Amino acid sequence: MDNIALYCKSFDRDLNLVSNLVESINKHNVDNIPVYISAPYKDLEKFQNVLPETRLIEDEAIYKSDAPGWVSQQIIKSNFWKLGLVKNYVCIDSDAYFIRDFYKSDFMFDEETPFTVIHEQKELFTWTVNKSHILGFDPKISYINDREKIMSVFDRKGKHYDFGPVPTIWSSKVWNDLEENYIKPNNLTWEQMLEFSPSEFSWYGESLLHFKSIPIYPVEPLFKVFHYAQQIEEYKQQGYTTQHIAQNYLGIIMQSNFNAPIKY
Repeated sequence: MDNIALYCKSFDRDLNLVSNLVESINKHNVDNIPVYISAPYKDLEKFQNVLPETRLIEDEAIYKSDAPGWVSQQIIKSNFWKLGLVKNYVCIDSDAYFIRDFYKSDFMFDEETPFTVIHEQKELFTWTVNKSHILGFDPKISYINDREKIMSVFDRKGKHYDFGPVPTIWSSKVWNDLEENYIKPNNLTWEQMLEFSPSEFSWYGESLLHFKSIPIYPVEPLFKVFHYAQQIEEYKQQGYTTQHIAQNYLGIIMQSNFNAPIKY
């Protein structure tokens, strides 16, 4: 069993994106960290044709769910550890790609303990503080409301932490504690838990704070995330290049939900 691996859950509609991700991994994966990609069984042949050298897994081998797509996707990501392939994994989305070399030490504090992505999302909220009229809502209000729901489950007060965005670094110990000490004792399913609050990385982080499954060694987001098209436009106008971004981030996420280009 490996201590660390990269894992991406994808679909056939994102095959061009995941191909770009795999290309960047092959270029920058200095320590040859194992890479796994899962997709629905019906899509797997397409992935095999395009990515013949990649370890491919059918989603149904991880978790079978009749939940809506977005819930099912989060459940599968959260249950990848049950395959027994890795102790810890970097969960990464199809619309991400690496822009510089990376090593196991970027994800692991030591041989056994992964870093934990934990922060207060100040970079994004500094940008959105005067953008409500453009976006049509205040992202910080939504963020706080979402965090409060899961915090209340664990009776936690205080800071509203963000344990994402992806790539996140997850320990199987944390997921196991959440299942054994919260889901099962309360006669819940993964579907019910994520329908109550659809943020798998928040469930992971709040569970970690509550059950203390592993020591917490914090890191800020690993990738530069462009949440909105306006962010990309402003970065371009201000002259930021990929080389500039690479000084502080391992990669870039071009959010596919607003039809961003594949690369910055």
